[in-house]
Amino acid sequence: MIAVINLFRIAALFLLFLPFGIFNKNAAVFYFLKFAGPSFIKLGQILSVRPDLVGKKLAQTLSGFQDQIPPFCDKKLRKILAQEFEKNFDKIFAEFDFKSVASASIAQVHKAKLQDGRVVAVKVLRPRIAQTMARDISTLKILIKFLGIFSKFLEKSFSDIADLLSQVSRSELDLLREAANASRLKEDLKDVKGFYVPEIFWKFSTSKVLVLEWLDGIPLSHSQEISESSFDKKEIAKNLVISYFTQVYVHGFFHADMHPGNLFLLKNGDIGVVDFGIMGQIDKKTRLAVAEILIGFLNKDYRRIAQLHVDVGFVPKDTDVDDLALSCRKIGETIVGSDVKDISVATLLSNLITMTRDYKMETRPELLLLQKTLLLVEGVGVALDPSLNIWDLARPWVKEWAKENIGFDAKIRDTMIDLFELARKFLRNI
Repeated sequence: MIAVINLFRIAALFLLFLPFGIFNKNAAVFYFLKFAGPSFIKLGQILSVRPDLVGKKLAQTLSGFQDQIPPFCDKKLRKILAQEFEKNFDKIFAEFDFKSVASASIAQVHKAKLQDGRVVAVKVLRPRIAQTMARDISTLKILIKFLGIFSKFLEKSFSDIADLLSQVSRSELDLLREAANASRLKEDLKDVKGFYVPEIFWKFSTSKVLVLEWLDGIPLSHSQEISESSFDKKEIAKNLVISYFTQVYVHGFFHADMHPGNLFLLKNGDIGVVDFGIMGQIDKKTRLAVAEILIGFLNKDYRRIAQLHVDVGFVPKDTDVDDLALSCRKIGETIVGSDVKDISVATLLSNLITMTRDYKMETRPELLLLQKTLLLVEGVGVALDPSLNIWDLARPWVKEWAKENIGFDAKIRDTMIDLFELARKFLRNI
């Protein structure tokens, strides 16, 4: 019944924005999602990194979504805290600022101080947000059945969108999962210079409340303050790029929302990162292939690039390798040119993803996240250092990494490990 009522609400909004859509379709979709509710705002943010579903222009329009939602009332906040901490609230917190410092579609953040004096950020899920998202998913499914009567294409497209919203509800509505993401990232990057992940206070955190170390610094979105700071911007940009390469290529687990509002310049000159709800994962086979493809473009070895696309499954197995090599050459000669410093790796990756769709291959979401994150990192890096050359920064690192992971010795080592694993599984089954 609730889903049916909500369907009428969505239908009313649809009719409201339909005339606007005649003149500007992309803007109409943007404002429709904005006024449809918090879960649809989150959906808009996610669709902004899925141009394969909504098209490049709409994805670009939706990238303008910012989590600027009014905070929920003080009374509801106190009720949630009382439920989650029961009678221990005053024993845990010496101070708690009930005015939020940030308010988003899924949760809001408050500054507090523990009894031992440590300053923390307390992230609290919005009241009934799980029920709201469940309701909206239900509404979408009813809408999908209705659309299926008229268009199987629209039915399939909206089914993919409903699946995306379901994935978000699983990953972002459990703050202990976000805590686990942050904890793993902190462990992965413990030896990386100049990049800091806050500490998680597990014993005070629940599925609805996350308590983590407060990062005292300047958001990288405050460009004027950043430019006036005394720290070496080139060094900061270098640390950001190396942290990204380490996340993706060493661990295959990366922060997938590194926009300037989630990055802080700390008082010691390090970059601090927050908001671990959206993380990307990429298996070793895929990240090795992506690395070899990028190296192939640097060497202008287009047939090798094409063969890698076939071998790793980026395009169908029956793809004509010579024809694909010509498509790769078109991308490479247009973007790479003759000077490495002119390469935008994010643009290169974006063009490759578009090319695979031309060969009737389904786009892989993890590669879209990878491309989107790289675009963010490049953008932040250039804002810090306009002369940034991402390849010059990463070249020594990539060279050493490639020797250990792509070279002949590395492949022999990996083959032996795989054989050992197969033997171990075989003996265990016996």
